[in-house]
Amino acid sequence: MFKSALSSVLGERSELGFKPRNKVLVIFIDGLGYQNLKAAAGHAPFLAGAASKGQVLHAAFPSTTSVNISSFATGLRPGGHGIIGHVVRDRYFQRTLNLLNGWTEETDPLQWQPNQTISEAALEKGVVTNVISATEYRTTGFTKATMRGVLFHEADEIADRFEMAKRLLESQERSINYLYIQELDQLGHVKGWESDSWRALLEQLNGILERFTQVIPKDAGIVITADHGMVDTNDQKRVELDELLRPRGVEFVGGDTRSMYLYLKPEVDKESLLQELETYQQFSAYDANALVEAGLYGELGPQAKERLPDLVLLAKGNNTLYHSDFSKPRSYRMIAHHGGLSSQELQIPLIRFNI
Repeated sequence: MFKSALSSVLGERSELGFKPRNKVLVIFIDGLGYQNLKAAAGHAPFLAGAASKGQVLHAAFPSTTSVNISSFATGLRPGGHGIIGHVVRDRYFQRTLNLLNGWTEETDPLQWQPNQTISEAALEKGVVTNVISATEYRTTGFTKATMRGVLFHEADEIADRFEMAKRLLESQERSINYLYIQELDQLGHVKGWESDSWRALLEQLNGILERFTQVIPKDAGIVITADHGMVDTNDQKRVELDELLRPRGVEFVGGDTRSMYLYLKPEVDKESLLQELETYQQFSAYDANALVEAGLYGELGPQAKERLPDLVLLAKGNNTLYHSDFSKPRSYRMIAHHGGLSSQELQIPLIRFNI
């Protein structure tokens, strides 16, 4: 999508059919799945109405933030950019990494995500890339992996981000612009997307966006989208896998609560373990190579090959998957989750104005 925004500014044909514009702003609302928005349409009539006239796209698998922002930022599928899950084990580097917020000084973003970003391609073409986001994201490893060569504009309040975006769109400079809203996803994890507080925040965003789209310059286009949807769960839907996995040679558990990655010790008979796991009703079990063959990751590059797990467990229904040796304590308290293959997690809106 960001690739199509750049094509629009360059006056080139884009994959999404965007019209030529001097400036394009992509508003990225983390966690605003199409089905979530449709279900809460009474709280967001402007957004829901615009979404019904737009397109429904599908997030990349796994339906999690690090994967889909990386695809947005590079124009590549997960197998191409190598950010293939929330938490992975890399066999080449011999380390594990939370690819969203677990970066340290020892994890070089250029090694973990070496592909050219859309922002770098824009820079080569003389087009400015502006990122409008919260201060905490300015210097993270994930930002360095995905948004290289950008001008970063800090704004911790949502309303301030839109004020900044308005000023940037009023500039005469050709630009692609990325405005990130993380608050809806964060609130969903804590309260659930069906909660009153989540819907109140959506209502607030609906009003801000309705006013904002009425004052954009004629040479600017606006796109609103998301990285994934969310499903609400409860404690009864939690599937504890400690006793099942500990004696079976699982070296590391990665992924997330809806798509668990299993990395096995070399001596483990993968096929036998897979056959056993396939008998459980709370999740589906797959050889990761089968998911690759099915096209879920796209063509694998060298980085993705080193991080691919041996087996993948996909939660069924609204279940969530945990292993206490690897799952963070805060994940046990989360209500809304994502990462799986359900349509509620995968379907995202593509809303456009003047483009």
